[in-house]
Amino acid sequence: MPSHPRASRRWILAITATLASVAGAAGCASTSNGVHVTPPTVAPTSTSGPGSTTTTEVILFTGRPLRRRRGGARIGRSRRGARSVLRIAVPGLGPTDRARLAAHWRRLAEMEHASIAAFEQLQRQLVHLDAPAELVEGCARAAMQETDHARRCFELASVYDGAAIEAGRVRLPRLGNPSLAKVAAESLRDGVLNEGYAAWTAAAQAELASDPTVRETLEVIARDEADHAAFSWLVLAWCVQAGGDRVRVAVREAAEALPRISPSVGEGPAVLDHGMGDVDPDAAGFETIRDDVRRRVARLLATTSPIDATAPI
Repeated sequence: MPSHPRASRRWILAITATLASVAGAAGCASTSNGVHVTPPTVAPTSTSGPGSTTTTEVILFTGRPLRRRRGGARIGRSRRGARSVLRIAVPGLGPTDRARLAAHWRRLAEMEHASIAAFEQLQRQLVHLDAPAELVEGCARAAMQETDHARRCFELASVYDGAAIEAGRVRLPRLGNPSLAKVAAESLRDGVLNEGYAAWTAAAQAELASDPTVRETLEVIARDEADHAAFSWLVLAWCVQAGGDRVRVAVREAAEALPRISPSVGEGPAVLDHGMGDVDPDAAGFETIRDDVRRRVARLLATTSPIDATAPI
């Protein structure tokens, strides 16, 4: 883990709050959305023999990815508007760092904007599958939170850029014929792991940020993404309970295929103060969360007791 005077506090805030709430939400702990600031390359794994898997993910997202019908992720779009935005002078922040920060927050905003549609997509899938009303309503709440994240990130991008950065159009893919197995696997990968790690990373960045607006934005994102990870466990648990052995096999395979990420280079203090920088350079935080998710999935699949998939988050 990266060393920092506040590392233990950060660990308690992110890992404990996120993963402990996830375990309770899954209802199986006793008998479990990209963000790397510079989106990391996921190192593909390839093995031979029974149960071999190959991961094809390329980046992690700040919120839940919007999936195309064939599984690829769709990023939101944005544009520079004509309206000027007041640039705030920051000592030690030159034109190059400003441009990097503008591009960084614009990218995060586009991801968060796509996450709004991702939860709308999940809501349509759950309605099609006749899911409990609590899960359908949970998608609406999450979409509202992602809307707030996108707005905050676009505003920060605009301040660093000096011109208004505005959201473009995001098209929902066709619904198709969603299955419990597909929704369960995506909830595990895109919700539990991706948004759980997004919560951890945002909390870590908030600890390092000195700019108050940036810190507040990251704290909100960390809190909400932790809720989304817990909500994704509820969806996963319901799919397992409703789908039987076929869904259990799909979830087991999805857990085995969860990706790993490559170590990366950290950033200097100028951009760390403004929410940009790698807080997990050796990928140890990601690996801890991923391995814990796998253990909780194993417990979920092993339990024979009824799962309360509609318990409040």
